[in-house]
Amino acid sequence: MYQDLPFTIREVAGILNLHVRHKNAASLDVDCPFCGEHKGKMNLNLTKNVFKCNRCGESGGMLSLYGKIYGVDNGTACKEIKEALGRNEKAPEYRVRQVKIPPKESEIPNVPQAADEVKDKTYAMLLSMLPLARPHEENLLKRGFTMEQIEDNGYRSTPVFGFRKLTERLLESGCTVEGVPGFYQEKDGGWSVHFYPKSSGFMVPVRNLDGLIVGIQIRLDHPRDGRKYMWLSSTNYPMGTSSGSPTHLAGKPGDGTVFITEGPLKGDLAHALSGRTFGCVPGANQYANLPPFLQKMKLLGTEFVYEAYDMDKLLKPVCRGDYNEKCRYCETYRKNWKQERIPCEKKGIKRQNIQRGCHKLAEICQDLGMPMKMLTWDCDVEGDWAEHVKGVDDYLYGLEQKKKESSKNI
Repeated sequence: MYQDLPFTIREVAGILNLHVRHKNAASLDVDCPFCGEHKGKMNLNLTKNVFKCNRCGESGGMLSLYGKIYGVDNGTACKEIKEALGRNEKAPEYRVRQVKIPPKESEIPNVPQAADEVKDKTYAMLLSMLPLARPHEENLLKRGFTMEQIEDNGYRSTPVFGFRKLTERLLESGCTVEGVPGFYQEKDGGWSVHFYPKSSGFMVPVRNLDGLIVGIQIRLDHPRDGRKYMWLSSTNYPMGTSSGSPTHLAGKPGDGTVFITEGPLKGDLAHALSGRTFGCVPGANQYANLPPFLQKMKLLGTEFVYEAYDMDKLLKPVCRGDYNEKCRYCETYRKNWKQERIPCEKKGIKRQNIQRGCHKLAEICQDLGMPMKMLTWDCDVEGDWAEHVKGVDDYLYGLEQKKKESSKNI
């Protein structure tokens, strides 16, 4: 509907002189003209040309944004917006409505995490009680794992029912669940574990430098909002606790060289294929637990660090209509799809965000006095990612396949 109009919600915000607090390629956060808040609680979706205030709940399309402020219908709003844009002027001043917002319910307090030894005992027992479904086993084999590696790493499928009974079995086995991420207390005082239908997938144990399981990531069967992984966590559940996003070690503690990459499953496979040691953060910009991890690795003997984040750190920020399914709604792509080398703002922002994580890793290494080098692969002639091989695990798997092909031809 709004895609056919000769203006966008960004332009409507401009003539309304809305105060922009935060912005990115897909949205603007502005002060709400309806409730008068001053922290950017109103979100303007630049793709769909709609708005919503997360404080007062006012929402609608870009015509109703203008129309509700001045008390006019959408037809009149459209006409006045066109006139204002044609004359390159701001809209008349308006009075901000003061809306009383009921106070938010307080968040449910969580408990501190249990000791690593306690978490390890509980998680190890939980995994021992569960099978690995055949589709998940096939997924892991297709990635490049052997059956022995799959068993050694302890991957298991998430349960689909009986969560409370499973927790009762853990308690009967002498395990502690209080303070273990994923477990929480129900209204009647009984304990359960936070699995649910949308979190179905296979579990990836996350181990610290002592080999203890201190967290569990779930590789989702059906990615949600672009996310393929989620933590087993019970944040904001009674007596629950956060995962804490721990750093995973795949390999030898204190190995002379450590490779830092994204995701425990990626690190497990890269280690399995290369025999090298990998430290695995949840994402390039989730580096809060990296300094103590690398500091302990250094004390144990690690001397050199390689940054081996995914190659979209060198994503070419050029519009090709291939970034995601929303490209067809993008004004730049719709108007310029026949042209070449049109900048893509979304790709540019993603590249900058990942490189921010790369730079942070470099800073951490510098502070610790550990030399670091960035690894790249699958680059084009301009030094950007050629978009064939993304992760270090994909790169190593490709090398392994080439070796097998070469041995067949001898």
